[in-house]
Amino acid sequence: MRQIFKIFILSIFFLSVYFFLFWSGIIKYLALGSSYYFGDYELFKNALSCVNKGLSPYNGPPELNCKGYNYGYVLLVLMPFKDFIVNANEFTLPIFLTTIFIIFSVQILNPKNYFQFFVCLLALLNPATLLLIERMNLDLLLYLIIIILAFNKIYFLNWLLVAYSFLFKFHPFIYGIIIFVEKEKRKLKNLLLIFFFILIISILSIYIYREEYTLMFIDSGSWKMGLHYLYSIKTIPKILKESFSFHYGLMLLIIYILFIFQITKRVSKYEIHSNYDFEKKLFLLSSNSLLFCFITFSNAFYREVFLVLTIPYLLANIKDFKNVVYLICFKFLFNFIYTIDLNFETFYHVDDIRIYKAHFLMIVFLKGVIDYILMLFIGSIAFRMNLDLLKKINKNIIRN
Repeated sequence: MRQIFKIFILSIFFLSVYFFLFWSGIIKYLALGSSYYFGDYELFKNALSCVNKGLSPYNGPPELNCKGYNYGYVLLVLMPFKDFIVNANEFTLPIFLTTIFIIFSVQILNPKNYFQFFVCLLALLNPATLLLIERMNLDLLLYLIIIILAFNKIYFLNWLLVAYSFLFKFHPFIYGIIIFVEKEKRKLKNLLLIFFFILIISILSIYIYREEYTLMFIDSGSWKMGLHYLYSIKTIPKILKESFSFHYGLMLLIIYILFIFQITKRVSKYEIHSNYDFEKKLFLLSSNSLLFCFITFSNAFYREVFLVLTIPYLLANIKDFKNVVYLICFKFLFNFIYTIDLNFETFYHVDDIRIYKAHFLMIVFLKGVIDYILMLFIGSIAFRMNLDLLKKINKNIIRN
């Protein structure tokens, strides 16, 4: 009862802070989202409305707002209460999802002392998290799905959620790792059956809605992330290109080689316990997802929210990962400096060529370095877990 009361009080506290930030308009200076609240949710709502009218959300009539949606079509098809969502007030679902996000986050962070409460404050109130809420980006659903996957014991539901997440955004295929850790000593035959079950559902869904997914691929290929709100290993090469005209491809290759070399070198420094409790499963899913997105895509700033899901495991093993926790705190604090700088003019044009200002390039470069170092630590721990998991699977295969 005491734990429930603590979660309730903390949830009310964070909801009140969020309400104040939105009501006062301060969030526009901390998150710098758009001219109106919940812009990404509005795109989703418009897409749902278009589907209800039998129109494509990817290349439908622009005057009916049937363009700009860049998520999987299955999300729209399987969304319950379509009519309610389309006709509801624009704040109804965002407020509901924000409340669930806060309750789940407070529950998993579960601060037990002042330092952990400070970490919780930074995790939920730093600009990256605020941008996710301000935009009401649908990555919030993936955040909640990871928590459910790590906690849930109804394995069939987990498999469906893995397929659903993949069809939602593709990169969450990584969530499939859950089938190896949700149940101890699962036989190879069962693993293969589960894998093919998820694979067949995914392929069949893509085939049924192949036209929609083709349009989604085309639309996503035309959208590129610039230097603003960037979270990626590509940040440093992009800054070097803009600042010194270095060859972007060569810089990217060098940074990849350095990153892989440093991760493999650091792996042996970590000793990971073999049991997969809730915190470890949460870290395994979120860190692998972060690592894959970090080295593959030019991610929007709000994707850093998945760092929050790594914190419970790190805090539970604070003696081993104290420096990583401190680095996450420093990164969240630096996000405030980063967004404050974005409030000022960051570029100008000369002969229709965009020229970035020196203060902006410097602050983005520093953010890129911090992101690189942090992901080096988290990636090393994740890689160690992956290697241990492979050894464990191999032993089970030999034993069976």
